[in-house]
Amino acid sequence: MFNHHRIKRKWGRGLKKTSNLVFMRSSDAATSLKDFSWHSAKENPLWDGGEKIDWKKQIEIGLLAAAILASIIVCLYAPYFRINNVEVAGLQRISQGKFTETINSVMNYRRFIVLPGSDYFVADLSEMKDILAEKFPLESITITKKFPNTLIVNVEEKISTIIYDNGIEYAYLDTDGNVVEILRKVGDDEWQEKSAMTSTTPAIRVHVPKSKQIKKEIGDYPIVYDEKGLAGSINTKVLDKETVAGIIHWFNLLNKQGKIPLNYFLISDGLGEGVIKTGEGWYIKANFEKNIDSQFSELQYVLKQKINRKNVNYVDLRYPGKVYWQ
Repeated sequence: MFNHHRIKRKWGRGLKKTSNLVFMRSSDAATSLKDFSWHSAKENPLWDGGEKIDWKKQIEIGLLAAAILASIIVCLYAPYFRINNVEVAGLQRISQGKFTETINSVMNYRRFIVLPGSDYFVADLSEMKDILAEKFPLESITITKKFPNTLIVNVEEKISTIIYDNGIEYAYLDTDGNVVEILRKVGDDEWQEKSAMTSTTPAIRVHVPKSKQIKKEIGDYPIVYDEKGLAGSINTKVLDKETVAGIIHWFNLLNKQGKIPLNYFLISDGLGEGVIKTGEGWYIKANFEKNIDSQFSELQYVLKQKINRKNVNYVDLRYPGKVYWQ
């Protein structure tokens, strides 16, 4: 039979469940409803609990950094690397003491306030070259370091002075041909008696500068004997600028490239020509103002290919394209 009380009770229980599901709080739903795939968290078997610090590696890096820093400090401040030996070659006229003193004064400055300028690894060679070239008349200069504490300097001096001999006294001339300093009188022993051609003609006194003695006393500069005997008071112009430049050029070529020892230059007039007396007893007739390089090239050719320096009396280079000798 149809039992309406049983159906009513069953229908009421379903309605209650449905209302509980719809109207319950969100927090209750979160704790009551679960997705079918939900499961509790499990521990990752590969996770070691966090990144571990490798203290051994950190210590090794620290020790390496400390060793590098200590090495740098030693290289910069240890006396072993302090430049205390300066070797200079090529000085002839410049004072060795003043030159070395200038180098030391450059190294005494500290770079970047704290770095010693005399340290082997810190010493600035470019700055040193610039200062030396500015202070001294140098044609060229090279500076190198020799480990651990030596500086090697090679220089070639620029000649800006010649020794002028007028038969009465010696003087320094500048590159413009002006007298800048009177040096000393010409000695009586620098005159020689030359026999006359005939018995009725008196002997002639000839002035022969003692070049070796002069260079030892005054310096290794070109010596010019001017037979015109011009007065040599201070600031007096006695030679043309072009003549002075040519004499210096000849001096450098013969000394450095020709390897020909020189005594002195002889000038008899103001025409730019003269004689170069060599230390081997022979002489060169040359132009002191024109075509000096081509004259020197011709001289080198004839000395190597045509004549023997031991048997020659003179070589005449005054005529372009032609060379005469005896």
